[in-house]
Amino acid sequence: MLGTSGFAILIGISGRELSSEMSLFQVMFCRNLVCLTATICAMYFIGWNTIRTRFVGRHVVRNIIHFLATYLWFFGIVSIPMAEVFALEFTTPLWTAILAAFFLRERFGARRVVGTLLGFIGVLVILRPGLAMIHPAAFAVIGSAMMLATMYVLTKSVITYDSPWTILFWMNLVQLPISLTFAIPDWTWPSTPLIPWVVLVGVAGFGIHYSISKALVYADASLVVPFDFFRLPLIAIVAWLLYNEALDPFVFIGAMIMVGGNVLNVRENRVGTKNSLVNDPEPEND
Repeated sequence: MLGTSGFAILIGISGRELSSEMSLFQVMFCRNLVCLTATICAMYFIGWNTIRTRFVGRHVVRNIIHFLATYLWFFGIVSIPMAEVFALEFTTPLWTAILAAFFLRERFGARRVVGTLLGFIGVLVILRPGLAMIHPAAFAVIGSAMMLATMYVLTKSVITYDSPWTILFWMNLVQLPISLTFAIPDWTWPSTPLIPWVVLVGVAGFGIHYSISKALVYADASLVVPFDFFRLPLIAIVAWLLYNEALDPFVFIGAMIMVGGNVLNVRENRVGTKNSLVNDPEPEND
């Protein structure tokens, strides 16, 4: 998950740099193209059997949702301060916990109820409705967080049978033609100084999805995602140094409230795990 945080920061910086000349759909196409190329190269060493799946339909649905979430996320990156984007994205674990309770039957007790409420309070602190102008991009980022939560739950539902390589391959195979279709009408060839950013956005896209998929192999979705909080102070410092973005104290206050709520979610997960081990000391793998 620390790798996930680092790659997410690189994607944010690359996306903002590329958006100076390219449309968001073209940025997404470049990311998918580089990432798919890297995945195919890896297949020559680890074997093509790795990409086989019994859930083609589920992968298609998952990646259509992820495509929409990514577009909204990039829209936020180029429209509002990067620290605010990453802070609002912290609602993803809250949506993940709710969806995982319904669809994956993960525990959702009193602590998670309180944690979810704290998360939404944190959002209100960041947006300050009625006291500050709310940019439409902020709502886009919240929508992206909800879609990412859905994507995480769908990832968890297939990760028992499919490897992270399978998920990476199908993600880019599905999203590449979609992003190309939307990119063609406003196609612009990147200038030479932007070529390294084109490569970086693809490599970072490869890294973030391999990292999150690998993390979901080892733990429940609602436990894994909260460890992504480490990137908020990092992106705030990076955005301040590179783009002279002010450090908004309300963003950090709201984010800390959301972190507290997600800590309760983690504790709830540990309680559920202990109870599961007591009731079934020798769990069987599906």
